[in-house]
Amino acid sequence: MNPSLLRILIGLLLPLTARAAAAGDYIEHFDTIYNSLTVEKRGSIVELRARSRGIEALESAVDLSDPQRLVVAYTRSLYAALFFQPQPQRVMMIGLGGAGFHRLFAAAYPDALLQTVELDPKVLELCETRLEFKPTARTPVVLMDGRMFVKRDKQTWDWIILDAFRGGFVPPHLKTEEFYRECAARLGERGVFVSNLHATTELYYSDVKTIQAVFPQVVLFETEGRGNVIACAVKYRQPVITDPTKWPVTELLHRPPFAGRLDLDAIRREHGALPANRIRAARVLTDDFAPVEFLDAIKANNTGSR
Repeated sequence: MNPSLLRILIGLLLPLTARAAAAGDYIEHFDTIYNSLTVEKRGSIVELRARSRGIEALESAVDLSDPQRLVVAYTRSLYAALFFQPQPQRVMMIGLGGAGFHRLFAAAYPDALLQTVELDPKVLELCETRLEFKPTARTPVVLMDGRMFVKRDKQTWDWIILDAFRGGFVPPHLKTEEFYRECAARLGERGVFVSNLHATTELYYSDVKTIQAVFPQVVLFETEGRGNVIACAVKYRQPVITDPTKWPVTELLHRPPFAGRLDLDAIRREHGALPANRIRAARVLTDDFAPVEFLDAIKANNTGSR
C-alpha cells in the first residue's frame, strides 16, 4: 500500500478507536511502586482492583450513570458510623480506592469536610481520569502515608475511616496498637473510628483484639458477600453503644440523597457478635510485633468461633 495512503487511513482510524475506547468497555493494567492495579469498565460500572498473590481484590466500583450509588456492599456498611455520630462535620478517610464512598457523603453533607489521605499517586490519577472523581475544597485528597498524616495533623475528627488496602491487605504499620492510639487522639469526644477488616483469615482476630486494646467499645458489622467486617469503635464507655435497639435513625436517611441508596435498617441487621473465644487466643499487633502478611495468609475457620 502507498505509504501516504496508509498514513491517511491511520489518521482516520485512530480518532474512531479512541472514541470507541472512551465510550465502550475496556480493561487496563497499571503497575506502580505500591500497587498492581486493574481498571475495568463494563457498561456504566467502572471497577478498580488490586492484584496480589495471584488474585485480584476489588478496591472500589462506581456507577458512572449514578455516581452516588454505593456499588460495593462494604461502602454501605461504612455508614454504620451514623449510629454513633449522626452529624459528621469532619471526616478523615485513609485510603482513596475508587472514591466509591465519597460521592454520596459529599451530597448528603455538603458543608462537611471529607479529607482523604492516599499513598499512591496513580490511584488518585485513575480516580480522576477513569472513575470521574473530582476532588474539591470539601473533598480534598493529600498524597501521603496515612500514619504520617495522622502524626502531623493536630485537628480533631468526627469520623476516622481506615480503608487503606494494598493488594488485599493493609500495610502493617496501619494495624498496630500504637497507630490506633494515634487515631484515638485525633478523634473528638464523640468521634468514631471505622475500620474495614477482612474476616477470612487469622489476621481478623488480631485486628479486633488490637482495636479493643485502644477503644473500650467496639461494634462489628458483617457485610454480606465478600467477607468484609466493618468495625466501629469509640473511646468512651458511656453511653453504651452495643445495644442495636438503642441506635438512633436520623431523619436525614429518609430524604435525598440517602433515600433509595442507604438502608440503615439493613446495616443494623449486619450487627454481629464479637468472636470472643478466638479474640482471647489472638495476639495484639504492635509496632514491634505485626506479622500481618503471615496471619493474613492463614485461612480462618469461622465455624464455632463465637
